[in-house]
Amino acid sequence: HITKVTGIMASSVDPCIHINGDGIAYHEFSCIYPQLEPFYTDFEKGYDPIPVLNWMSDRPLLPVLACVLYAVLIFAGQHWFHSRSRWQWRNTLAAWNLFLSIFSTIGMLRTAPQLLHNLMTLPLRDNLCEDPRITYGSGSTGLWVQLFILSKFP
Repeated sequence: HITKVTGIMASSVDPCIHINGDGIAYHEFSCIYPQLEPFYTDFEKGYDPIPVLNWMSDRPLLPVLACVLYAVLIFAGQHWFHSRSRWQWRNTLAAWNLFLSIFSTIGMLRTAPQLLHNLMTLPLRDNLCEDPRITYGSGSTGLWVQLFILSKFP
């Protein structure tokens, strides 16, 4: 039940309907609740996750190579540091953890309202089975979902 339309047709019908790179129409969350719109940037509202998704789909071996490199570096690092003194990274790691906390908080603030909206307005089947490009994977929420997914890679 995916609706493919042209950008001209969608924007002339409803300004809250946007079109992603696959030509699929979705409702931009910040437009559904106008009181929230000032808190969203134009970049977020118009974000199209499809180019990044296609880039990742075209490189299926990249995660495998990253995992192999990670495993090699773990063992090489243990061997390297076996006879060397520890690095003093306490402040650097504290700053990194602060960044992760801020990122997670922003991500939660950007995705939780869409989740609550979907849970209150869509049947359970649609929440579980509907194409995410329509329900939460595009626009402002799609940006933060994609950033969360990509943050798991490194």
